[in-house]
Amino acid sequence: MVQQQRPLCLNSASLLAGCEASSHSASDTPILSSPTGLPRAVTMVLHNPNNWHWVNKDVSPWARQWFEDNLTKLDVQDGDIEAKVSRIQSMDGDVDVSQRKGKVITIFDVKLVLEYTGSAPDVDEVSGTITVPELAHDTNEDEYVFDVDIFSESKEKQPVKDIVRSKLVPLLRKEFQKLAPALIAEHGKDIQHASGSHPSSGFSTPNLHSETSSSKPSQSTSAPTSTSGIVNTVTVTDNEEFRTTAEELYQTFVDPGRLAAFTRSPPRLFEGAKKGGKFELFGGNVSGEYLELDSPTKLVQSWRLSQWPAGHYSRLQIEFDQNDVDHVTVMRVMWEGVPAGQEEVTKRNWLEYYIKSIKQTFGFGTLL
Repeated sequence: MVQQQRPLCLNSASLLAGCEASSHSASDTPILSSPTGLPRAVTMVLHNPNNWHWVNKDVSPWARQWFEDNLTKLDVQDGDIEAKVSRIQSMDGDVDVSQRKGKVITIFDVKLVLEYTGSAPDVDEVSGTITVPELAHDTNEDEYVFDVDIFSESKEKQPVKDIVRSKLVPLLRKEFQKLAPALIAEHGKDIQHASGSHPSSGFSTPNLHSETSSSKPSQSTSAPTSTSGIVNTVTVTDNEEFRTTAEELYQTFVDPGRLAAFTRSPPRLFEGAKKGGKFELFGGNVSGEYLELDSPTKLVQSWRLSQWPAGHYSRLQIEFDQNDVDHVTVMRVMWEGVPAGQEEVTKRNWLEYYIKSIKQTFGFGTLL
């Protein structure tokens, strides 16, 4: 099922005009193992007071594994006739867990193809497929449609096909109804935090393995901060391509209206894009100060996440390299002084809430 998206909001006024702020998805995040043994899509949740804003998480891989683990346990028997689900042949569609205004919901719409095997008195091995054209979050137990096919169909194999329809299909109907509660139970806690509290980092901070093409973080040591002892730090780099001019991209980082657009809320603090001008974004989870401004080619900020050691800032250098031949601008980023252990969550949230959001909001690139 394909849903048309409403226009994206570019500022606070357009929110009142009825357009739609984009949700941040975790569709591109890596898959980690959860305590249940099922794969778990990692998501990063921004500061979200009272769980008001829309947060979305793609959990399709987890759902596919859930089907594999639960449906292949189903088997039926009637005398000498047996049948069971042997594997999930394919799952096409989307499975999301979302949160808005304090309520966690799941939205999914998939086509499922199962393979079954069985036996009958006159034939030892029978196999075929069960196709469910639409399995959706709002489908009632008696509304699922099942297309049962058998490989190399014959009269001897017909009893297996009959038992699949009469006994295995009812079990599948009941099992499908368990998916939505399982999704919410497993993933709801990742996109919602208790009222009045803040996520520990403004984002969730799982221990990730970098899969980006950035150069390997190099170890260094920063000066002492207001915390006791020395903060061990790393340097992180990233290059991203945007289909716009260097001037347009530069303005995205210095204009408060543009900052409000791609962060989905006005800056909590903005003293102006000038040397020494302080800022706070994402409800204060990101803060810093403009150190150097060289329009439209270079921007340097002090930058920190709220969970970093008190008083500790990284040095974020952003260079904008416009290529008039290809009509693109390459944004080269170098972070010096990122606390060791925070480089992956910092990089991934930069990609999700800066890079992807800027491209989506202003149309500066195609999101894959």
